[in-house]
Amino acid sequence: MSALRNFVSVNGRRALFEARRMTRVPRAMPGFLLIGAQKSGTSSMFSYLKQHPQIVRPIFKELYYFDRHYHRGLNWYGANFPARATIERRNDRHGRPHFTFEATATYIFDADVPKRIATDIETRKFIVLLRNPVDRAISAYWHARRMGRETRTLDDALKIDLERCEAELAFEAGRGPEPAGPPPRPSYVQRGIYHEAVARWQRQFAPENLLVVQSEIMFADPAAVMKRVFDFLKLPQAERIDWEPQNVGRYDGTDAEARALLQNFYRPHNARLNAMTSSAITW
Repeated sequence: MSALRNFVSVNGRRALFEARRMTRVPRAMPGFLLIGAQKSGTSSMFSYLKQHPQIVRPIFKELYYFDRHYHRGLNWYGANFPARATIERRNDRHGRPHFTFEATATYIFDADVPKRIATDIETRKFIVLLRNPVDRAISAYWHARRMGRETRTLDDALKIDLERCEAELAFEAGRGPEPAGPPPRPSYVQRGIYHEAVARWQRQFAPENLLVVQSEIMFADPAAVMKRVFDFLKLPQAERIDWEPQNVGRYDGTDAEARALLQNFYRPHNARLNAMTSSAITW
């Protein structure tokens, strides 16, 4: 029954999106963006955010507009959001500001996205939800296994990916030759080097407009973390939010060897991330 309800819900939202796309009325652009990262709890934070009475949820959580679908144009993107007049009516009725948002977990990693956002829309508030990169890489591996995109063992897949990532970093730093051939796919390690992505966004936008949140802390105490998020968005605290985690993956298996390799690799990268944020990351 839940699968049927989900099917009906998704198809209903698709129909609404297409109807809005054909109606060219001014659309409210997002007041803020949750820009990543993948496998870090963005579904849970999306759920918490959309329950705030001054936040109007989009039709879809993720549109991938500024990375995968940029060629479709702002009219296509805007169909995900309510009409500007709808937001203005809410503002007048309740006497306080309302705004909408979206949460595409891949935005943080795409080098083109910050400039596109800065050029096309006025959004200047960004939330980055980051998970311990060791756990994130292992979770991404098991997700690929469930999706049928991975057949290698965990240790083999991560060792190969780690070797390629280290070779690419050495080449970029002028310490080695350019790696031959295409990188292995799926890839797990590169997206845990968070400081590179955060630095890119800080170069485009004021650092104080980029809120970095550690996902482990959010899951341990979602009310306290979301208070910080709502303060960042200049919103009052919301009552009666359901803190149930969303889309939490499970995996089995021994990962001690892979975990040790990844911890050693990520240690200096995590230190650089800590140095450039005020979030006191604890990995």
